[in-house]
Amino acid sequence: MFEASGGNELYRPTFRSEIVRRLYFKSVKHGGALSAWQHGDIDINWPLVARLAELAYRCNLCRRCAQTCPIGADNGLVAHELRKLLSQELGINAKECHDNGSVLQLKVGSSTGMSSLVVKDNIEFIDEDMMDRTGIKVETPWDVEGADVLLIHNAGEILAWPENPGAFALILSAAGIKWTLSSELAGYDSINYGLWYDDAQFARVAIKHAQAAKKLGVKKIVLGECGHAHKALSVIADRVLTGDLNIPRESSMTLLRDIVMNGRLTLDPSRNAFPVTLHDPCNLVRLMGVVEPQREIVRKICPEFREMEPHGVDNYCCGGGSGFAIMSGNNFQDWRFHVSGRKKMEQVLNAFADCMDPSINKYICAPCSNCKGQFRDMLAYYDLWNKNRILYGGLVELIVNCMVDAKPGFIDWEWH
Repeated sequence: MFEASGGNELYRPTFRSEIVRRLYFKSVKHGGALSAWQHGDIDINWPLVARLAELAYRCNLCRRCAQTCPIGADNGLVAHELRKLLSQELGINAKECHDNGSVLQLKVGSSTGMSSLVVKDNIEFIDEDMMDRTGIKVETPWDVEGADVLLIHNAGEILAWPENPGAFALILSAAGIKWTLSSELAGYDSINYGLWYDDAQFARVAIKHAQAAKKLGVKKIVLGECGHAHKALSVIADRVLTGDLNIPRESSMTLLRDIVMNGRLTLDPSRNAFPVTLHDPCNLVRLMGVVEPQREIVRKICPEFREMEPHGVDNYCCGGGSGFAIMSGNNFQDWRFHVSGRKKMEQVLNAFADCMDPSINKYICAPCSNCKGQFRDMLAYYDLWNKNRILYGGLVELIVNCMVDAKPGFIDWEWH
């Protein structure tokens, strides 16, 4: 962020931490003149609080700075704690994350505003569409007691990228997995925006997810292609989900790897004979260490795969992390394109540098819903689909695209 901003001091990772440090020594430790001389003086007032609140939402919480810092100073964690204090103590938060996010999810069942009836209706349509596009009959199971897997999608996929949950349904069914979706409140939407700004909201949503799994008696929860949902339910929720709510949770990346690498699907990699690069969602890769499963799949099914540099745990954020991808008020969208997403866009262009001709279709594999939202907006902003034929999508779409039993051409080379 600091580099992409042109070295603006506001975006130096230590900037907001320095403000917090000075506030701590003056207002918590009640330091006097000597403390002010040692640690720096600061006056607490409303403009300071307002600017600090704004600055807390100018960090994407990717925590790459902590990885790079020689002493491991975690300024991303400081930014998160600031957001939490502002929300839980002062009621200051981003409307997209709170009012239209966790509050709506706890009230209706999804931050998209969809009730379970609406979701079921959408999934039924997706199943029919999958049948038309692949020639394989798909029937998504709902509320199956004792299933091996409860799959929870980011519900935004159902509306924005319906081919993703459709591809999941086809793959799991074809692989012989006994799986199900849940119609319980929040049980069909893995989103947990509280992860980014409010521990109390986070806990309320995480408990809803676990209760849905407990009610069905499933063996484990599998998270669909959503980075923050992975971290929220698989890692952070460990502090909340104790006792009989501590149901095993697994990434879809490892389940898909096992399905593909163990030969449970018949695949033809030649159907994916176009340049593919892989984006590493920060929450999934750097903050959870799920690095290789998705790469094993892509290496196996994509003959023209090429890595971004750097990649893996050294990746750059897409620019839409920590809620940015759903924020567009005031000048925020321009800021996402020109600052927070700048490094990622440079990586994409470098990865495809040898094939920028618009006659060649190119694919960014981004196994995360928020990341896909950011790629959609950035590629549209820079007109890279029309100019260079760069498309984005998930991992499961690539798998279905090369399934021998499916009609060829599952990936629709049209802008969406």
